Amino acid sequence: MKKKLLIEGMSCGHCVNHLKTALTEDIKGVEVIEVNLDEKYAIIEMEDIVSKDELSSIIEELGFELNGVE
Repeated sequence: MKKKLLIEGMSCGHCVNHLKTALTEDIKGVEVIEVNLDEKYAIIEMEDIVSKDELSSIIEELGFELNGVE
């Protein structure tokens, strides 16, 4: 299933790469399709077993904030 994650706190290309790496390597079943720095979101493809809490935890460990999932 495809989801749009609304993420605050990203400020550069390094942040984007760090987020992509963490989501795909730390959470089984997640593939990052796109991260948009200017509009502050990431589009991911994920399996049903991945919870919002799991996504939020990884994002917060990176120093960012998950503001919503669409």
